[in-house]
Amino acid sequence: MGKSENATIKDVAKLAGVSIATVSRVLNKLGVVNPETERRVLSAVNMLHYQRNAVARSLKLKETKSIGIMVPEISNTFFTEIVEQLEKLLGPLGYALLLCSSENSVEEEKRKLSLLLERNVDALLVIPVSDIGSHFCSPSLDHTPLVMLDRKIEDLACDVVLTDNRKGAYDVTCALIREGRKRIGFLGGDNHVHTSVERLHGFLDAMRDHHLEVESEFILLGGMTQKAGYTLAERLLDMPNCPDTFFMVNDMVHIGATSYLMSHAPKEFRSNLAFATFDYLYYAPLLKFCHYAVGQPLQLMGESAAQLLIRRMDGDRDGFPATVVIEPVIHVMKENGGVVTDERSMACSYAHSPRFEKVFS
Repeated sequence: MGKSENATIKDVAKLAGVSIATVSRVLNKLGVVNPETERRVLSAVNMLHYQRNAVARSLKLKETKSIGIMVPEISNTFFTEIVEQLEKLLGPLGYALLLCSSENSVEEEKRKLSLLLERNVDALLVIPVSDIGSHFCSPSLDHTPLVMLDRKIEDLACDVVLTDNRKGAYDVTCALIREGRKRIGFLGGDNHVHTSVERLHGFLDAMRDHHLEVESEFILLGGMTQKAGYTLAERLLDMPNCPDTFFMVNDMVHIGATSYLMSHAPKEFRSNLAFATFDYLYYAPLLKFCHYAVGQPLQLMGESAAQLLIRRMDGDRDGFPATVVIEPVIHVMKENGGVVTDERSMACSYAHSPRFEKVFS
């Protein structure tokens, strides 16, 4: 065998003086090989730097031990936090996650879906870009389990894991109102994104239940990205009689709007600003205008999605299609001016903490 050639299982068997079947039993940890034989096989594996061919193995077993993950944008911290939860749960079971971004584009979502299916992933977890979902009805998906997370597409038969977006938006809007805020705008969002629509409904429900006027000119949709938040905040400052209180559709819009207002808004305007936002991530207390944030239980969402993926890959179709709806929690940023006004928010008022277990370079 030349230096440029990869060792085969046949080479390992020959060096160890055993059969190929014995090498396979050792590598698959079947526990039916005597210790001395196992030692010889592992020694041969190390000497030859043998690496199992995952492609050949997947063809034989008809599984790749890989799961395709598709998110709208990798730069969104919420999405990467979800992926991290899935890695913690599925990695120890031997699964590799193939992560890709649809770049907030339906066309790119279609292309990446085809790429993942071409790689014969065992299952798919998708956070869809919009409410367009015909490409998820392809016959090529008939035998590939699909779980959608965070967002859903109406009338698409697949498992879904969601947070109760409408209730979360309702609760944080009510928190602003209890603080004494009467004129509240809504910043960011997209009529084609399930979470955005639900959050707008929750906001409107709260305003209606408290008999407050909804000023339609300050319901500013325009996307779910940092760029959208930055651009919309720029528009706000050019509008007369702008309110000083807003619901932010997600943390990316929140960051973008805060960045612009910190740099360009007059000090007297900034001093009265108060935001409620959907998505509470570890840096939320640093965003000084944020009084209240809806926290999505990332660990529970990841666990629910992973359990559904595993069940479907094992052939368990019980309860299909399942919809799991998880109740969010409300975080109060007292250091920013948020006010604890009920037992539910009080329970979460000190729930945030830095991620001390993480190492950043």
